[in-house]
Amino acid sequence: MDFQELKLLFTLIAIIVVIVALLFLQCVYFFKIKPYKEGLIFTVTRESIGEQSDKIKGILAEMHMDGKEMTASLLLLEEIVVRLQEHADQIVTAYVKKIFGKVSLALVASGSKYNPLLVPENESAESEDSFRDLIFKANTMNLTYKRSHRKNVVIVRVH
Repeated sequence: MDFQELKLLFTLIAIIVVIVALLFLQCVYFFKIKPYKEGLIFTVTRESIGEQSDKIKGILAEMHMDGKEMTASLLLLEEIVVRLQEHADQIVTAYVKKIFGKVSLALVASGSKYNPLLVPENESAESEDSFRDLIFKANTMNLTYKRSHRKNVVIVRVH
């Protein structure tokens, strides 16, 4: 390849990069992808869980989620927040996200590594935790835990 061919190749690559960037920006504008826009972020504690659940329920209703999906996701939200609070009194930040029609709640808590979805070893069959575990097991397909940037993150898939 001589210099002219290399120059032409780099020019074509630059044009392709610009086109892809413009398509991405147009897609973001067209689909209004704003996963964390104002009003979709909530700080949830045991004390504020009722109030924040009502706000999240209102947002989910605006997104046209059906009653069953809302009830299940809000129940999971409450149980996960309680577990995180019991573990290390972690304040949980809840994010409501809607991307390409898929709605989810991201629950994020700083602190030591702790997966609230795991079953504690020393648990009696009649304890509150056993009922939480039944709820988590029934909704396993809608729950994901990951550790990211020293934070515990639980994703609850709503729709």
